Order: sequence, then C-alpha cells, then structure tokens
Amino acid sequence: MICSKCESPLDSRRATLGFNKCVKCSDIKKYSSHTVYPHKTGGYIQPVSSEQSDHLKKLDRRRVGSGRVAKGIFADNSWDRWLESYYKNIYSKPRKIKLSKKFRKKFSHMKTKTLYQKVVKTFIEYGYHRAVNEVNELYSKDKISLPQKGKMVSNLADLQMMTSKEKKFFKKLNKDQL
Repeated sequence: MICSKCESPLDSRRATLGFNKCVKCSDIKKYSSHTVYPHKTGGYIQPVSSEQSDHLKKLDRRRVGSGRVAKGIFADNSWDRWLESYYKNIYSKPRKIKLSKKFRKKFSHMKTKTLYQKVVKTFIEYGYHRAVNEVNELYSKDKISLPQKGKMVSNLADLQMMTSKEKKFFKKLNKDQL
C-alpha cells in the first residue's frame, strides 16, 4: 500500500485499520483522554478529542494538570531568588554582631540559709499563712529568686503537713537553734 498524498509506503497496521494516508499526511487529530470519576474512587478513562478534553478539564473539579495560576513562592520565583542569594553569601565572611554595653542589673538575692531561718522563724511564731505571705513579699520585692520561692513554699507545705507531735518537736528543736 502507498500513501494517497505523498506516495510513500504505508504501514501495514494503518492499512488494516482502513486508513489510506500515512501518519504525516493524515488530518485526523490525535485522541486525548478524560478521566471520569463516577464514585469517590474507581475512575475510568474516556477517549475524546483534544478540544473536548480541554473543555472537560475546565469543567472538572478533579482535573489533572496545571490550569490554575500559581500564587506566592511559585508565582514570583522567590524561592529561586532566596536560593541565589544564599549561594552568593555562603562563602562571604559572617557579619560581626555588635553587643551593646547596656547596664545590666545585678541581682543580690538572699542566701538560701538566711531565708530558710527567717521563714521558719515566722512559721513557728505566726503560722503557715503568714510565712507564705512573707515569702511572697520577699519575691515581689526581688529579694529572692523564683526557684528560692518555690523551694520555700514547698518546705512550708511539708512543715504544715506534719502531725501535731512532729510540729512540737520541730518547734522545740528550732527555737533552740534560732
């Protein structure tokens, strides 16, 4: 078989399908496909012309391809610009960070031993609530740190949880030392 337009030899497969023109001379456009989803899954492919395929892609919400306009990083190539500046500056010397010599407040907190003696003395004389209030006042006046406050409140809670016999023994023992 020979092509009717260019008279070149025709492929036997085209001849069996009933075509009399070669692929180069043919005016029949290539078929495209459109994916149809009748359910959530289990889609199938429907052969359509390329014009119909473009139209169906516009209508279909599950379309494949890039019909939408990019936004953000992809649209303005900011990622590429960032990468370019990164590679440009990767081997340059790092900037020196200037530290300002501002006045830094020096903390002068009470020593834990002195604080413990003072708070325990208040606990023995006036009770738990007054001792906790004293610790809170010292903290608000910035005379003790937050960890010291936490430890002292915890110690006061332990002292408060003692039995009456243990408290008497503790008070007697500490009155002698204080």
